[in-house]
Amino acid sequence: MARPPLVLETWGSIRRTTIDGQPIAYAYFRDASGRRRQMQRNGRTEANAEQNLIKALKSKLAEGTDADLLSPTSSVSELADKWLEELRLKKTVAGTFNTYRNSIQSRIKPGIGSLRLNEASVPRVDRFIKSMLATPAIARTARTVMLQMFALAVRQGAIGKNPVTETMPVPAVKNVVKVIAINHIHRMRELFAAYDETHTSELSEISMLIMSTGARTGEGLAPRWEQDVALDRGLLRICGTLSTDPDTGKLFRQDHPKSEAGQRGLMLPATAVQMLTERRINAHFEMVFPSSTGTYRWPANTRRHWREALKGSPYVGKTPRDFRKAIATHLDQTLGIKAAQSQLGHESEEITTTYYLERAEQVSDFAEVIETMFQSNG
Repeated sequence: MARPPLVLETWGSIRRTTIDGQPIAYAYFRDASGRRRQMQRNGRTEANAEQNLIKALKSKLAEGTDADLLSPTSSVSELADKWLEELRLKKTVAGTFNTYRNSIQSRIKPGIGSLRLNEASVPRVDRFIKSMLATPAIARTARTVMLQMFALAVRQGAIGKNPVTETMPVPAVKNVVKVIAINHIHRMRELFAAYDETHTSELSEISMLIMSTGARTGEGLAPRWEQDVALDRGLLRICGTLSTDPDTGKLFRQDHPKSEAGQRGLMLPATAVQMLTERRINAHFEMVFPSSTGTYRWPANTRRHWREALKGSPYVGKTPRDFRKAIATHLDQTLGIKAAQSQLGHESEEITTTYYLERAEQVSDFAEVIETMFQSNG
């Protein structure tokens, strides 16, 4: 009968011997890959050699143990930290990473972070998600994060099934898209120009670029003269964005936009080309819109200046995203949905349609046919 294999990550009988007068202890062990190997150690005596061997075997097998894996008694907070480590390994886009981490820090850890994984039942997790329904966007993000977190716990064998999959989905809030009229955009840009006279904000020109391209704020502040702008062709390449490092909190240029579809080249209208040409003549730094110190300009500061410039006006609450909506709707009505999707760098028409297009009122005109129902038969 064949000898049964050693149990995974254990060793068999330890044998002692002496070779050339040197006490030796040796044994076979089975590592985490399932391979059977031999290890030996020497010592002052055979007993000392065995002690040295046992110490070496324990150290070797510890390298392949599951000590770093989650267990049923691990906490939800520990799971969250391990999941964030995975996001770093996958090089998750900084903006997405920050959104998910904020959800964990502000909602998930305070809410259920102390639960052990074997205590995170479907009813408990469902009740926690429902407690956030007053703000659907927060609840949806938290559910999305937990769905992926607990998938990791399943992969590591800590739990048998993902409790979040059985919780109530958070319904999407259907917002009616309202687009600001072009005459109001011009009025806003007049307010920006007035604000620029007393601030180093450059809102007038930044807003022109956003209006000309539909770029996100971070995308609009990321272009560099040599790599991203071809004035002779009237071309702007959107191939990066500005983001905040999740670990250091420092601003950096991310060498790709929010998504793969966001990587795009855009032909600029003549007005924008003229503005950029004038800026190029007076440029001293590699970036198109540098800060006053020659670094990349923080998007958060630009949005703050934007709000301050509109304070006290009818346009309080309007953001750069309203400019994106305006250009998307204009292109859709003029050239079709494909043009709007391509300009904004969306992965699907559904995103463009749902969040950026103002739909014309649908009017069913069957009045004349219905009128015949009121006519007398004689």
